[in-house]
Amino acid sequence: MDGFDKLTDDYLKELKKSPVFKQYRDKYTALKKDEEMWEKVSEYRKLRHELQKNTSPDELYDKADWFERDHAYIYENKQAKEFLEAEVAMCRLVQDICLKITQSMDFE
Repeated sequence: MDGFDKLTDDYLKELKKSPVFKQYRDKYTALKKDEEMWEKVSEYRKLRHELQKNTSPDELYDKADWFERDHAYIYENKQAKEFLEAEVAMCRLVQDICLKITQSMDFE
């Protein structure tokens, strides 16, 4: 393992100690205990991803609005809502990390 791999492994160990990651894992573990809701949330996440990936930018707002209204019941479940919020926070953390890396390298 070269120095870069070691630094990456060390960084990932530290990242997993972060409050954002711990919150995400806790909410994930709690939600997984309710198999039926976990399946609904998994399907919701899959469909939301497909919507974002396969919809043109000028249609996305309207379709996303309809999609969220159609799946509002997901957010009525406390565990599902908390998991999805924790997942978004984790995604933002990863995006921030990637942005800092690319900005530091003048990578465009």
